[in-house]
Amino acid sequence: MIWVGTSGFQYKEWKGTFYPETLPLAKMLPFYATHFTTTEINYSFRQIPSEKTLTNWSNLTPPKFRFGLKALQEITHFRQ
Repeated sequence: MIWVGTSGFQYKEWKGTFYPETLPLAKMLPFYATHFTTTEINYSFRQIPSEKTLTNWSNLTPPKFRFGLKALQEITHFRQ
């Protein structure tokens, strides 16, 4: 299986090119998931997403959609 996606999904700059101009931010992930099978979550570099956030993202995407979470900056950059 090959997973194709991008580094993140919620970019206002993509409105009018990838996303429809009038698409609300809250609808970006479901729209994105109709075109790609995975996305990297950059948010997790600074803090671990809450269980509520992860559940919400899961509910907004198809069952086979996958999320790649970046490791915490504290682990990758600050701990020896």
